[in-house]
Amino acid sequence: MLFDLHPKENLKDLFDRETEYNTLSELVNSGRWVAVLGKRMTGKTSLVKTFAKENDGIYVNLLGAGGIEGFARRLGATGGFGLEEIGIDLKVVHLKWGKLAEGLFEKFSNKIIVLDEVQDIASPHLLKLLKYVWDTYRVRIIFSGSCIGLMRRILEPSYTSSLYGREPAKLVLKTFTPELSRNFLLEGFKQYRVRPNPDEIEEAVEKLNGYVGWLTYYGNFRCVEKMDHQKALQATIRRGVAIIKGELENFLKNRRRDLYVKVLRMAARGVRWSELKDELDVNNKVLRDVLQTLLDVMILDAENGYYQTSDPILRETVRKLPIKR
Repeated sequence: MLFDLHPKENLKDLFDRETEYNTLSELVNSGRWVAVLGKRMTGKTSLVKTFAKENDGIYVNLLGAGGIEGFARRLGATGGFGLEEIGIDLKVVHLKWGKLAEGLFEKFSNKIIVLDEVQDIASPHLLKLLKYVWDTYRVRIIFSGSCIGLMRRILEPSYTSSLYGREPAKLVLKTFTPELSRNFLLEGFKQYRVRPNPDEIEEAVEKLNGYVGWLTYYGNFRCVEKMDHQKALQATIRRGVAIIKGELENFLKNRRRDLYVKVLRMAARGVRWSELKDELDVNNKVLRDVLQTLLDVMILDAENGYYQTSDPILRETVRKLPIKR
């Protein structure tokens, strides 16, 4: 069902992602490792989970996994075995990459492994492990997550990196066009035998701006929880603000919160570099670094020096986000 809030796992429920699915299939079958990227709520997890299930692969969610130990335990648990069963001592894995790779990956020979939320692994040792896997095992890996931290070092390895020359191909998911958003909602309503008011559909399409995750919440509130149009729209915004607020709070940890929040607030209405410079008391390098980080995590869009946030619920969230914590 299109309005099921869980990530999709069956191809029949993956709405209008045939092109992306086929591209992913071609890349993986050619032997490439692939990174699936995109903004929040564009269906990345649904695509990679569906691909893993349809191809007898392994899906591993690394959100909150921490370091190499968390990675190893998550991968082992997904494969149905504990690390102790294969003789891995995590206290010495940083010295024995071959042992860790052999223990973990020989069980997945010729398998597709999806590593979701890769940016949550706070260990450079994973790069060495991945190099060993690339060189030794016929394992095909699909990465997904935000282009920060470890994910960025995987996608853009320096010449000194263990993965230099082995970076994955990139597949970027875009938001839906208004037409696709409209068709998605109409098809979802049809599955519940509900005939929506066309004006209500148009308002939802306009307010939710092509983010399939928010469209799904709206449809679920309408068809499953039986809310009327306005209540469903308001509930979607409230739920979305709560989700994004939590993610932003986590993102802002150990960063210059006041500066990032000010930039996000200005970008919520659209802003140029010159306006940011006039308003913020920072040098060019600091401002460039902040903007690049926000672009890397796909919070901002940039075109010809103009910065904005296309996600309407993100805009609503940053307006309420306190500058100081």
